[in-house]
Amino acid sequence: MSKGQETKQQILATALKIATQSSLDNLTIGGLAVATGMSKSGLFSHFKSKETLQLNVLTFANELFQSTVIQPINRELDPLGQLLSLCENWLDWYENQAKTCIFISAAVEFDDQPGAIHDQVKQDLAHWLGYLTHKVTQVISAGQFKQDVSAEQFVFELYALYLGSQSMSWLGVEDAEHSRFKTALNQLIERHRAEESV
Repeated sequence: MSKGQETKQQILATALKIATQSSLDNLTIGGLAVATGMSKSGLFSHFKSKETLQLNVLTFANELFQSTVIQPINRELDPLGQLLSLCENWLDWYENQAKTCIFISAAVEFDDQPGAIHDQVKQDLAHWLGYLTHKVTQVISAGQFKQDVSAEQFVFELYALYLGSQSMSWLGVEDAEHSRFKTALNQLIERHRAEESV
């Protein structure tokens, strides 16, 4: 990685922190200049506009999500083990990102704002749900879930549990270990587990 690329990565890491702690829409080149100690003109040469900065932050966050949630999965585990490992990494992502998720918060924030940011967030979340569905399909194919299980419905319920855990954490109903999420996830799995894999 070149010096310029390294500098840009450091800038984007700071920008992601700002967007996570505040909101993606509140992220501006001026605010980022203050946080990084760089000039606005220097940052403008990197990003050109607020929207370009926001899109770059989403790309950076997506790469970070891939490297911290998806890539560390132990491929030697069976499909169900991989799915559980993925969920554990997913929870860690939430904890490590100041108890929030940039993609979920941005989805709410830009829900009624058509444009490039709205479309990128929607695409990123669709890819993630597609990947989860693929992993659940592998569990079904391996005979660990019943053959009539709908992977899409399973992922719908899993995602709802994840969102619920975030909301309940904020309310103080969910603990730091996400015990309620894990209990609900285990119950979801047991409802769909094939008898021979029990």
